[in-house]
Amino acid sequence: MGPSKRSAGPKDDIASTRAAAAPLHGTSLPTAALPGAPLPNAPVPAAPLSAAPPTAPRPRAASSQRVYSPGGCGCALLMAPVVAAGIGLAALSLGLALLALIALTTAIVLTVREIKRTRSGAGARTGFVIAATVLYVLSLPYLGLFIWFWFVD
Repeated sequence: MGPSKRSAGPKDDIASTRAAAAPLHGTSLPTAALPGAPLPNAPVPAAPLSAAPPTAPRPRAASSQRVYSPGGCGCALLMAPVVAAGIGLAALSLGLALLALIALTTAIVLTVREIKRTRSGAGARTGFVIAATVLYVLSLPYLGLFIWFWFVD
């Protein structure tokens, strides 16, 4: 540790430390010192020491100049609509994912039934084939994006 700004050199620091400890030379230090307890053979200060230098009192503002604040910066009040919109969009995307899952299940059921029907010798019904194709086209891209944005990204 180098010399402090108040002293001329390291020898002055050591000398001042020894001078401060000189009244304690030859006396034992207390084993458990309480914060307000005086040390034996310690000089008693003339006035109580203050922790900070005195400052000038701050001028008080007039009551008409005060700004009302409900407490804090109000960030929660400002962000509440954004959070509500985010929760609403999340619920909407979950609902659409549920509908897409139902559509996919229906498309698979229609496909399996049409395959069984054509294997038994009956002709394929065009309406069921178109319905299954539309359900696949509507459900698979949305479910793919839903899985990507919710679980992968």
